[in-house]
Amino acid sequence: MNKIRIFLNPIEGREKYLNRIASEGYRLVRSGSLLHEFEKTNADYRYAVEYIGYMNNMERKEYTKFLNDMNLKVFTAPLNIGKISFGNVKLRPYNPPGSMLATSPGVINKEILIIESDGNKEIPVFSDKESRDLDFKRRKAPYYYLLVASVLSIVLGLFKLTDHNSIILGIIFSIFAGFGLYKLHSIKEK
Repeated sequence: MNKIRIFLNPIEGREKYLNRIASEGYRLVRSGSLLHEFEKTNADYRYAVEYIGYMNNMERKEYTKFLNDMNLKVFTAPLNIGKISFGNVKLRPYNPPGSMLATSPGVINKEILIIESDGNKEIPVFSDKESRDLDFKRRKAPYYYLLVASVLSIVLGLFKLTDHNSIILGIIFSIFAGFGLYKLHSIKEK
């Protein structure tokens, strides 16, 4: 069974969705940005979803191996909708120094990790408050970066160093960044 789903909240929304489908007797076979493939099963499965876009490719592979060694199945999914990438390099200045360059093949289109376990096995994601707080800090970093870039765009437009379109673009991006930070804050408070 194939299902198309757009997630406004790609981490918690995807996790809730996958666990709801699993409770209806389906198991995830493949995951993408929009399309998810499931198979009917009699077994019970649970899913945890984690943002790993801050990792470099080696860290991602080691973490995936660690989870596989615990007999957990792992899927990756892109954070972006509709980006197809082969031989691409992306600068992520909000990541730690060893992970600022994302490549494809590598970590581009693999920013989300979906961890599957049978219904009885605990999934070792965010088992304590510190790891959960660190996850939210990492997920906020791109929004803060976007907020700084949008303010810079607005300032350059106001001082007529760029055209007036940079002001409009800066306002749009600052609204997007503010909304993202608000959503993360409200999720963390739950």
